Amino acid sequence: MSRSLVTAALAGAVLLALPVTAHAAEGGVHAVSLPFLWPRAEIDDVAPDGAGGVWIGGGQGAYCVPWIDSCGLYSAGNPVVRRWTGSSWKEFPINGWTGNGLIGRVVSGGGQTWLGGGAYDSGYLDQLFVFDGTAFQKVDKPSASSVGMLSTGPGGTWVSQAVFPDGTQPRLLKREGSGWTARDLPDIRTVVDDVQGTGATDVWAVGSRPSESGTGPWRPVVARFDGTAWTWAPTPALPSGVTNIAEVLPLAPDDVWVAAADHVAHWDGDGWTVTASPGPVSDIAVDGSGTLWAATPYGAEGRLYRLSGGAWQAVAVPAGTALTDITATGASTIWGVGRANDAPAAVSNS
Repeated sequence: MSRSLVTAALAGAVLLALPVTAHAAEGGVHAVSLPFLWPRAEIDDVAPDGAGGVWIGGGQGAYCVPWIDSCGLYSAGNPVVRRWTGSSWKEFPINGWTGNGLIGRVVSGGGQTWLGGGAYDSGYLDQLFVFDGTAFQKVDKPSASSVGMLSTGPGGTWVSQAVFPDGTQPRLLKREGSGWTARDLPDIRTVVDDVQGTGATDVWAVGSRPSESGTGPWRPVVARFDGTAWTWAPTPALPSGVTNIAEVLPLAPDDVWVAAADHVAHWDGDGWTVTASPGPVSDIAVDGSGTLWAATPYGAEGRLYRLSGGAWQAVAVPAGTALTDITATGASTIWGVGRANDAPAAVSNS
């Protein structure tokens, strides 16, 4: 990819390829002991709790007894949610949980914390819960369809439904009062991967949509919600092989980060600056100092980076650790979860 500035397909978008060779960063992250978990456990998500700690979610106790080329006996295990209180992990009830499965999403912000759970490795969320201060209480989904995306924050709580885009059911909905209100994008075929906002009238959505004809390649999209309706926003000038934007992180209307494959991009209110990352990005976070962090669990040179002074700095992680989800909780505090030596792992620099 060229290291020079090029004209974007949409006005104001700029492509800047920064060096991806990592420089050594001061300090690193250390392992944080997890609570007792049953075998075959995993921790898939981490989110700030708004009080300096974090929530983690995942599952434990899944098993498969092989029989020929399938499982003769199988269990998807049981859900795990814990909260770090500053010195230890605390467990909270998940009232109304039914069946087996794991917590696939823990999202927190705007004074709320939500869980999404489903079958092991299904990729979808079949059960939703909201924290009431003492326990997680079950919340009805918009319909019988599974949920593909769950987010919450200053811009509200949003879900996307895994439904066929024929117009008979909404795909994107917002929690309003005690129910869900349809708030679809202009093209209902759009697959929404993330929704985040700085407030009720400045909400961003990212994902991908097919060509107008429906026969061409999918392309990444960005949209903005003003409290009433969605409109398309300029899209970063990403390489042609990138078909979707997976994550959006707005800090202000003119300060927004997105992650897409092995690139990140920043919106300054006038246009996008795209930066190549050291490897495929699984998650991004911005700490209180404004520093961007990126988890690249499949990168050849490292697994956690921060962008400082226009260059990526590799951050030391415990040997064998691959982080898949990260979050920031303070001026420079970062937390991450993933796996280390085939076991669930949590790390922090606090």
